[in-house]
Amino acid sequence: MNQARNRRSSLRAKTRNPAFLWRMVIWIVAVGVGLGFAAQSIFLPEPQAEASLESHALKNGWEQIEQLAEQGQWWDVWKSIPRLAYSRFLHLGPAGLAVFAGCCWLAFLLHGMQVRRAGDWRLGGSLLAIGLGILSIWPTSFLILWQEVGWGLVESDELVPGLRYNILGIGLREEFAKLCCLLPLMPILLRQRSELAALILSACVGLGFAMVENVSYFSWSQGTATLGRFLTANPFHMTLTGLVGLAVYRGLRSPKDWGPHALATFGLMVLAHGVYDAVLSIPVLVEYSIVGTIVFALVVYQFFHELRTLRPAGGDTISLSANFLCGVSLLTAVTFVYLSATLGCGAAFDGLASGVLGLAVMVYLFLREMPESMVRV
Repeated sequence: MNQARNRRSSLRAKTRNPAFLWRMVIWIVAVGVGLGFAAQSIFLPEPQAEASLESHALKNGWEQIEQLAEQGQWWDVWKSIPRLAYSRFLHLGPAGLAVFAGCCWLAFLLHGMQVRRAGDWRLGGSLLAIGLGILSIWPTSFLILWQEVGWGLVESDELVPGLRYNILGIGLREEFAKLCCLLPLMPILLRQRSELAALILSACVGLGFAMVENVSYFSWSQGTATLGRFLTANPFHMTLTGLVGLAVYRGLRSPKDWGPHALATFGLMVLAHGVYDAVLSIPVLVEYSIVGTIVFALVVYQFFHELRTLRPAGGDTISLSANFLCGVSLLTAVTFVYLSATLGCGAAFDGLASGVLGLAVMVYLFLREMPESMVRV
């Protein structure tokens, strides 16, 4: 008993010691670099011709669905979407990276919810929420076509049409689809009466959505976008949907007191999502990209504020900061191995180093907002 207590005490101290955490990060990344050089000498690059043929077939498939939408055959559109929307998982490398990144964040969310045993209902609920998030790609894809054909809402480089597309298009349809898919969780959450679970399980819905979306981004970038998406898209979808889910849970618990707040929260998250995408995609707004970073930081801050408020203090042997840094470094190592095996170590170094400053800022932001933050400035 004393030995176990001493081990827990030692682990608690180590995982809150910055020097130990950075040594852990360096060792994990160093092992990844070594495995990357080994992978380069063993594996051959993936055949590009096959990937090109698959991309062409996928493009033709979506063109056929667009033709059905233009003809008003919406039921056929709905039935045709899953085959193409989830075919992206056939690309095993990008799909594996997306799932691994999702698992790193899932470990963080389960830790944040203090799940400590396999029989905890919140573990099963989190896995169900991930599945619902993956499912939400289906209605999202349908709404893309509905808005294009029915509303004439298409992407534009001009300011006003571009803002309209990003807010009423991307922001509204994605947050609405995720909201629809998290609603089946509400009876469970209302019965268990846990605001912390409402926040985290709703975030898991956003994580499931991001995992599917990331497969395409990882394919297009050949894996180089993995870390950037891990530190931006994954947490952004998680925090947006987590805050919406918590607000809806409170609204259902007390409609008179929290109902208007739930509606306002949903509207604000749609706006935040749209503005974040707009400053990254509309040329006239690119010089104001700092606005996107501010929006991202505010949403993440609000999520962690709720997490700190709802989460019981103490009780963690391993710190959340250690969990997060372990996930970042493991994903860095795994991505380097994948890129080395497919593109070579030189390209792997270039791909991961290109955005290192921006990634460092994101890592700092998360470490700053952790419930047991060791960053004070």
